[in-house]
Amino acid sequence: MVFLWFGMAVAQASPPGFGVADVSALPGRGEQVPMAMLRPAKAASATEAVEPPDDAAPWAPQALGIRPLGFSDEGVWTRARLANPGRQAMSGWLVVTEPFADWVDCVVTSPRGETTTYRMGDHRPYAERPIPHPRFILPLTWRSGETLEVRCYIRNQGAMLVAFEYWQPANFWAVERKMAMAKFLGYGAVLLVICCGVLGLLVNRIPAAMLLVIELVPLLMGTLAGEGDAFEFLWPAHPAFNLPPFMWTLTACMAGTVVVNRILPLARIEKFLVKLVVATALSLMLLAVAIPMSQPLGAAVNVLPLGYLLLLVALCLRHWRGGHLPRILAVGVGAQALGLVGVLLGVLGVLGPAARLSALFASVVKAMSLAVALAYRMRVEREQGLQAQQAHTRELEQRLAYESQLRHVATHHLRYGLPNQALLDEALRRATLTPRPLVLSLWVIRLNRLSFLESILPRERLAKLVEGYASTIAEWLQGRDDLRLLTVENALYVVALDDGTLAFASVGQPPKAAMVELTAFLTHRYEQDGLFIAWDPHVGVSCTPSEQNQAHDMIDEARVALQWSNAHQRVVMFDAERMKREQLSYGLTLDLEGAIVRGELVLHYQPKVDLPSRQTKSFEALVRWRHPVRGMIPPGAFIAEAEATGAINRLTMWAIRETARFLLTLPDPDVRVSVNISAFDLATPRFVEQVLAILREEHCPPERLILEVTESAALSDRERALGILSALRRAGVQIALDDFGTGYSSLAILQELPLDEVKVDRSFVTDLKESQRKQEVLKAMIDVGHRLGLTVTIEGVEQEDSVDWLTLHGCDVIQGFVFSRPLEAQVARQWLQAQQAVLA
Repeated sequence: MVFLWFGMAVAQASPPGFGVADVSALPGRGEQVPMAMLRPAKAASATEAVEPPDDAAPWAPQALGIRPLGFSDEGVWTRARLANPGRQAMSGWLVVTEPFADWVDCVVTSPRGETTTYRMGDHRPYAERPIPHPRFILPLTWRSGETLEVRCYIRNQGAMLVAFEYWQPANFWAVERKMAMAKFLGYGAVLLVICCGVLGLLVNRIPAAMLLVIELVPLLMGTLAGEGDAFEFLWPAHPAFNLPPFMWTLTACMAGTVVVNRILPLARIEKFLVKLVVATALSLMLLAVAIPMSQPLGAAVNVLPLGYLLLLVALCLRHWRGGHLPRILAVGVGAQALGLVGVLLGVLGVLGPAARLSALFASVVKAMSLAVALAYRMRVEREQGLQAQQAHTRELEQRLAYESQLRHVATHHLRYGLPNQALLDEALRRATLTPRPLVLSLWVIRLNRLSFLESILPRERLAKLVEGYASTIAEWLQGRDDLRLLTVENALYVVALDDGTLAFASVGQPPKAAMVELTAFLTHRYEQDGLFIAWDPHVGVSCTPSEQNQAHDMIDEARVALQWSNAHQRVVMFDAERMKREQLSYGLTLDLEGAIVRGELVLHYQPKVDLPSRQTKSFEALVRWRHPVRGMIPPGAFIAEAEATGAINRLTMWAIRETARFLLTLPDPDVRVSVNISAFDLATPRFVEQVLAILREEHCPPERLILEVTESAALSDRERALGILSALRRAGVQIALDDFGTGYSSLAILQELPLDEVKVDRSFVTDLKESQRKQEVLKAMIDVGHRLGLTVTIEGVEQEDSVDWLTLHGCDVIQGFVFSRPLEAQVARQWLQAQQAVLA
């Protein structure tokens, strides 16, 4: 910022009167000619022809020497007069401005009224320039005694430095040849280091080489952009690729920050400063793209990078004692900072245009320093690699010495010494890779009492018992003519999959007789050294068809079949159809959460009819799943899995909320609705608070909700269930005991639980007229319920004669198809409206 203010102040101090340059008296070696400047009110069009201001406009004469015109999105107009008072015609070049100007429109007017317009700039094709050079040059020709007037409109996203230098072409090219040689050497040095970095990354796999490329590419591109060489040599037909030089400078600062962060062990505050540098540099780049260029923003994007580099130099100096890499890095960053100072002074005109090459020379110094750092890193890593290779050689020798032992450990069970699953997989694979693959059967035996035996027997004794049991099984299998065992290793057939699981394989389908006799053999007590062992073994069997050759699939299927075994069926064959059914059921449970969100679940309401008035005073809410693929799914297909996986609580809360909303839409405010809850709900923390919170949110009185709990759910944790149900009942929620008579049917539960209603299971009303014993049991249930002050509800009533019998014997409420199936919400409301209409 200080450099910018200084340049602007010098440019505006003691402006002389606007004069005419005598080109015949100039040697043509870059002499500046007098000029004036005019700032327009708004920017001119970049595509249409410009109209230069006339002489009456407020042109401001500019001093010779430093001519920075600042940062202005509207651009500036410049004006100069060049005269040839001599008697001979002459020609020369006028360098209007330096590279990196986005739009340059120049109008050359002669006394004869001839006008020539030149449209140049980095946002226009390079071929449109009258002189193919990064600087913007006008070729001028004077007749004897003629004066040419040049008016140029300059607009740039960044600093604008006007040259207005007069050159003879021969002198110009002589200077350019010297600068071209310097550029060639500088660019070549930087490119050489970048290529070394790429080769180091690709060939030697050195991560530091990538940092070298990240660091130097933005530096090189910034210099190419600032000098205009990128546009001239890389993409002359694509001006859209030209970025302002300060963009590359900010990118280089961010890249240098990343390199420092990767190399130096920075403290927390230092890492914060590094992140701050990256964030502010990125913000400046975004601001420069998003908003028009202004004096503060232009100063910031040109001066702040110097502050960034000075901060990096300070970080490197702080870690000076950390080794050679921080010191080399400090030299490179310091050279980059000095180069940026030269660029700023060059942009401001303090040191002249050639001073901008200091960035290139700084890039060379930094490239050399990073190359030295890379070479040092390579030497260190080579030494470390040699040491690692020597250590690897020693380790390899040790591995070769113990190869036999390691293979035994990898392919045998550590405790039993039996072949393990690896050898079994290999044997199955060999059998299936033959020209005519075999049909194989895999038998997996689980010793269920092994955990108990581990608690009472020493490990060594138990291991010998398992080895002896495996040998006994193998001898029994070898004695059968209907089983052809698959050899696993030498003469061994039985393997140990884990501590409590044995396995063997046979060729062909598993014989049914062998499965039956194996069950009888395994249930016999095993005796060794006077010790009788009951292993309680279960067996899972899987069969692989000839076209299947996945050994792990066989083991997984056998383990699945093992899970299906029980005390009544010890040997179970894998069933693919059963597996599909269980997967489908579990898949429905996994999809249940999404079904609630997608609104696929609905509640149907079955009327509960009072006797003997036959009026509906309550409903039971029953969930249905309207699946987009499988259609309407009853609750029996997913409720059990939902309880097993814990999804039932979310379903219960949804049902209570939907019920509360339904209650508020009913025409009769005294009607109640019951919702089923499970044992998992009673075990859920804050279940009471969740229920009452839903009722408060929906503005539903608790007295209108009935929660139905089964005997098994209430008895799963009697004390907790009693506390939860009591709290709900105190809040006004009614409690009903569902499916009474199918569980423990203890009269104590009717006495202990805070109940309002008892619902007798449907099994007691099936064939009620024909079963005298059912009638007597129902009479007793109704009498006990009434004596305890409970409402007695009979579920599943489907016949009218059952209704008459229940009415005669004092049943309070009936629920079943005899009156209505479960109804949709709208139909249930119409049911109540029809009932009210009849009563009216």
